[in-house]
Amino acid sequence: MRARMVFSLLVAVALAGLAPAPVGAADEAVSPAEERIFNDRHLDGLPGAATLRYDYRLREAGRPPVEDEVVLTSRQEAQRGRVVQLDYLHGERHLALPEVEQAVSNPLILHFLEADVRSMRRRLGGQENYFRRRIRLALARSAQLRGVTVSHGGKEVAATQVLIRPYEDDPLQERFKGMARKAYLFTLSPKVPGGVYELRTVVEETAGSGAPLLEETLTLRAE
Repeated sequence: MRARMVFSLLVAVALAGLAPAPVGAADEAVSPAEERIFNDRHLDGLPGAATLRYDYRLREAGRPPVEDEVVLTSRQEAQRGRVVQLDYLHGERHLALPEVEQAVSNPLILHFLEADVRSMRRRLGGQENYFRRRIRLALARSAQLRGVTVSHGGKEVAATQVLIRPYEDDPLQERFKGMARKAYLFTLSPKVPGGVYELRTVVEETAGSGAPLLEETLTLRAE
């Protein structure tokens, strides 16, 4: 249950108490996807003070591409443990959430999911908690995990990729305006600083053109 509650609790802090409703029974086992995303100690390999940068790319059919960055700063404090703050994008896409104390897993994942939830609400209407719930259900019940190899800093390193499609079996998917097949991919590795190599969402062109209708990516920059 701890993994499932992390997303809810952090979002509750970020949104001044507007937490999603609990998912599932209290004794329901934590899924492997939840374990990788919410429980793994992504930040253990960082020094006492560290800065990580992630390249942001947004590609959307019919619109100019967008490039930006996310900067994660981390410091170790005697009373608050590891404290992490993210400067998440700029301009109209900037997302301001509180810094995280006693951080173990990488809060970048929370920021990415929260930005996505708000974007889905702007595009489709409805309630943000509905999208949060669908993401959490998918991580708990239908996520796919596979081993992959990624290139970082001139080296090939082993990673785990978690794939979910929160809306493909949604009873309300006719309202999703072509976004029901939206995929979320989390590429995680203890071999890269901060444990998160890449976060990505993609909506493929149903006609099979090979070019995604929408693709949003955060990738750890090698420095």
